Amino acid sequence: MRHTEHGDTVAVIAHGDHVADVVPSGELDRLRETIEVLSDTDLVRDLLEGLADAHAGHVVPASDIAADLAARRATGG
Repeated sequence: MRHTEHGDTVAVIAHGDHVADVVPSGELDRLRETIEVLSDTDLVRDLLEGLADAHAGHVVPASDIAADLAARRATGG
């Protein structure tokens, strides 16, 4: 299992058949999260729209977002 300690996935072979994979700790959680995100069609659509906006140059500087958040906190909104 030293390979998985270094981030490698190890195949488990039983009677000549590939029956399982041993993955590093945390990798399974990341895979589950990826599946969860990709299964949410609304979220995937929003992500794709956001990427398209970014590629088209429709962006807002982080400083503007921070200022907006600070103003909302100050007014309680």
